[in-house]
Amino acid sequence: MEGNRDRFVDLLRGASMVLVVLGHWLVCDLVWVDGRLAETSALAEQPGLWPLTWLVAVIPVFFFVGGFSNARSWRGCRRRREGYAAFVDRRTHRVLVPLLVYLAVVVPVGFAVSATSGLGVAVGGVLALQPLWFLGVYLLVVAITPVMLAWHRHWGWAVPVTLLLVAVACDLLRFGGGVAAVGNVNVFVIWLLVHQLGFLYADGRIGPPTAAAMTGLGLGCAVVLTQWDALPYPSTMVGVPGLEQGNMHPPTVAAMALGIGAVGVALMARAVVSGWLRQPRVWRTVVAVNLSVMTIYLWHQVALVVAARIVLPLGYPAPEPGSAGWWTARLLWLLLPAAVLAGIVAVAGRAERITAPPAAPDTRRTRTAAVVAVVVLGVGVLALAGSDVLLTFAVRASGIGPVRIGVLVGLTLVAAAAVALRGLRTGDAGTARAALAAAALLAVVATGYAVGAGPLPVDSSAAAGLGVLAALLGAVPLVPAAGLPAEATPARR
Repeated sequence: MEGNRDRFVDLLRGASMVLVVLGHWLVCDLVWVDGRLAETSALAEQPGLWPLTWLVAVIPVFFFVGGFSNARSWRGCRRRREGYAAFVDRRTHRVLVPLLVYLAVVVPVGFAVSATSGLGVAVGGVLALQPLWFLGVYLLVVAITPVMLAWHRHWGWAVPVTLLLVAVACDLLRFGGGVAAVGNVNVFVIWLLVHQLGFLYADGRIGPPTAAAMTGLGLGCAVVLTQWDALPYPSTMVGVPGLEQGNMHPPTVAAMALGIGAVGVALMARAVVSGWLRQPRVWRTVVAVNLSVMTIYLWHQVALVVAARIVLPLGYPAPEPGSAGWWTARLLWLLLPAAVLAGIVAVAGRAERITAPPAAPDTRRTRTAAVVAVVVLGVGVLALAGSDVLLTFAVRASGIGPVRIGVLVGLTLVAAAAVALRGLRTGDAGTARAALAAAALLAVVATGYAVGAGPLPVDSSAAAGLGVLAALLGAVPLVPAAGLPAEATPARR
């Protein structure tokens, strides 16, 4: 810990994201067949490669870091006499700005590609948006940080233990009771659990003995759950074509166990790497990665598709998966999308180097608008994550609650949330105007799906889902504009 900054947490944030990117590039096998890119899986051909997926399944570490950072951010807001609206606006701002830049480029390009011959990159339509699932869940976890911190203050370790028991119960119902839909509950329960561990670390309540226990129990349970044939958990931690179910989407207790073990391993390494981080060159590298961490994550699949489209038609070798030649070809292959991504980050990464927005006032109306806006934003990002960027106007049968999945649907929700969040900073009147503008945007698109305007198909479910969220935003101006009682905001220390 240096001053008020924990360099080790910065290392975990950047390193976990880099490992996720490298993992996606390793396990996603793109091939050039009949003039187009197609996706295959080395894991399907060589199941023995499953340990590779354990090494790169480090999204839980990012949620752990998020818990640490969000706890500190909320406590900082309270010390500065700022409220929930300011907290939500600032915590989503660094995600939202690079996301808007990404969508402003990728969606129009996807539409242009789909309107032409497709350029042989149809598989990239899904790959470009699929990684957004993580951001959608993370934004919703951020939204309930103050509530989870209050529980943390009252019950400490009992909160993650309770979440663990809920996750186990969900898996029992899912696999033992045949209630498949209950698995979706674990999308939030399991990541909330890891996020809660970040609160405990921020309070200094996870020392070396606890980290060692997390490592042993977490990894031990993960091994038992995935290697015992009587249990339904596959060895791999990522989805594999032909495999009936995976461990990550939705997450299972096996993924949870591995995540707890990964956090434990990271914390056990803290003493070793802390001295290393004091070296100026190392620290500058960590800072550089963290300054563009969202840009790296958002664009890494696009970089993969671009590199594949350029190189694979030239006859890049494709040896037998798992062979020495395969490993050589795969490791050299990483350099190609890395070069493309470096060029993208040099340009698009500037969107992350932004100043924090001014603090939104703390009133009933701004708090209500912040809650609705972050829910709309999270649902919109999840709707995009399940979509194909080459199918701009279509909607899919699956959805998130009342909202159908689709590019235009998700894009509209993200845009509406951005408008609503920006309005928070201008007080009650500005919040009301922004909420009405966001509601009008949703209502227009909902009407388009209701009547099948222009290229939009008639889809009553999509129209209804957007209409519900439009009504919620439209109700924000009805919330009393009176400020909160003085005792609701702690005095400055």
